[in-house]
Amino acid sequence: MKPKVKILYVDDEINALHALMLGLEDRGYEVLIAETGADALEILKTEIPDVIIADLRMAPMNGFELYLEIKKKTNLQSVVFFFLTAVDDFLAQKYGQTLGVDAYITKPIELDYLDSVIKQKIANK
Repeated sequence: MKPKVKILYVDDEINALHALMLGLEDRGYEVLIAETGADALEILKTEIPDVIIADLRMAPMNGFELYLEIKKKTNLQSVVFFFLTAVDDFLAQKYGQTLGVDAYITKPIELDYLDSVIKQKIANK
């Protein structure tokens, strides 16, 4: 049996965090959640997910800062990382591409679309 794809979802909006977690779990994913970048980094000390999905606007560490911290860690450099954010801004998307983020998706999100992006990005890694 193929192991479940493990996702770490980071978002400081609690309702969005839990709603997406449930939706992804219904699609067969194992989902870890974190409300802050610091919480995510703590989880990443003991867990290596296949995919990290992060909101962009979080405090005190925003999504870009979280991405840069994660990519410093050699054991996490190959993990698929993308933003799921309400920030629909060309410059933010361009900056994410420059950093090497795997995808930049704006909210609200359709779960079937998110599922297809996750599968595509994992297949291409």
